[in-house]
Amino acid sequence: MNQPEGRSFKLACQQCHVLPDPQRHTAAEWPAVVARMEKNMEWMNRVVGSSHPPDEPQLRVEEINAFLVKRARKG
Repeated sequence: MNQPEGRSFKLACQQCHVLPDPQRHTAAEWPAVVARMEKNMEWMNRVVGSSHPPDEPQLRVEEINAFLVKRARKG
């Protein structure tokens, strides 16, 4: 995963689970899945009460969606 969006996908998603196969969903389905995961991450941060260090990388949702949509299942 040498593309920037591939790195963002890996960094964000493997925090909670094994990386999903991009062909698990279609290009039309992935943005909703990513939005749901983003909400899960927000919820988990509130529950755990962790504060983000200022130098922590920001979640790059647009890059993650671009990576997944490009590699999504056809159909």
